[in-house]
Amino acid sequence: MTTVSVTHESRPFNLDVGKTRRVNAKVTTATAYKEGDLLALSAANVLTQAADESSWDVICGATLTAAQATAAAANGTEIPVYNGGVFNIEAVSIAGTALESSKYAAARAKASKNNIELSKV
Repeated sequence: MTTVSVTHESRPFNLDVGKTRRVNAKVTTATAYKEGDLLALSAANVLTQAADESSWDVICGATLTAAQATAAAANGTEIPVYNGGVFNIEAVSIAGTALESSKYAAARAKASKNNIELSKV
């Protein structure tokens, strides 16, 4: 008999559900989205992946493949994004890639300007 050992690391995302504020926005075609991604929001209410940790507006509230995003964009379907609340800095990402700890300060500074709190737990 073989014994399998599994380690699971959990990074809580939303740290205070009571303070969460959500809105909806349109997605860009052929772009994958992951819950926790830092996103830029255009004046036309369209989401794109943030260029870096200091150029984002909202946090993604859903996970979509590029194909699902293309279909959603074609149908005009919007996804939820967070524009307020308390979130774990270790659980946010850019295009699905977790931020390096050296980028936390810039992401948190932008969060303060966006009235979002990124906490280290």
